Amino acid sequence: MPTILHVALSILFALGTPALLSSQATYTAQLSGTVTDSSGGVVAKAKVILTDEATNIAATAETDGQGVYVFTGLRPGSYMLRVEANNFASVERKNLVLAVSQRAALNVTLNPGSVSASVTVTTQAPLLDTANATLGTDVTNEYVRDIPLTDRSFFGLVFLAGGVTETAGQGTEDSYPTGTNFVSNGQRNSTAEIRVDGALTSAPEQGEGANTNVYYQPSVEIVQEFKVEWSASQPQYGFHSTATVNAATKSGTNQFHGDLFEFLRNYHLNANDFFSNAADAIAKRRVRVMRGHR
Repeated sequence: MPTILHVALSILFALGTPALLSSQATYTAQLSGTVTDSSGGVVAKAKVILTDEATNIAATAETDGQGVYVFTGLRPGSYMLRVEANNFASVERKNLVLAVSQRAALNVTLNPGSVSASVTVTTQAPLLDTANATLGTDVTNEYVRDIPLTDRSFFGLVFLAGGVTETAGQGTEDSYPTGTNFVSNGQRNSTAEIRVDGALTSAPEQGEGANTNVYYQPSVEIVQEFKVEWSASQPQYGFHSTATVNAATKSGTNQFHGDLFEFLRNYHLNANDFFSNAADAIAKRRVRVMRGHR
């Protein structure tokens, strides 16, 4: 027979489950907004088409009675938005860039006209995240692609985020525990939470004084971008109390492309230091090295 305690715990679990599911961590973005006419009145049942510019995959929504549309579960990337409604000229907005876990808002105003007439806006101001108060820094693909990284680890880029500093004596190189050995806003080092495409890849405390380790580190070539968030107050990040590194991997595009990486390091490429600069010491050292190789 179930006891009163068992019944009470079951009720509490049932009540808490929806809140738990709604607060799960994610890396995807959301875009919402209100469609109005030139007088400020809302436009219901307008057709809103959102297209991924890299893959041409489109999603369609319809504004509700308040003129509101919502797109959820969007991968970070560049999008085009098209809005159509009867007796109105359609509107297109291109180059809408959505970042990791961003909640962006974009309102659209329609002018009277036929659907065949359209207004296209190619230059778009950065979308503001008006629904999320979390502080953080987006590290875009330009940084991941172009900045040289020690040991080919994208974790070296977390130092681009404000408030992130190196551990004393370690520099910006990765050392144990892998991937989390940095200080965020004065908190203890090696306590960050690492997520790849929403999945947790870092461990909670391992009996090592709150140190955490990363079990999976994706190749630099497949990392699209990531966001460093200070999420001590966010319920979806419950394993750690400092920063969260939320990374998104690439999903592919309609264009074929590839990457080639080569690592070459020898004395021919070394810069001459201050003390060896005297008496052409670098040239003499090269001669000795060449003789030693014979």
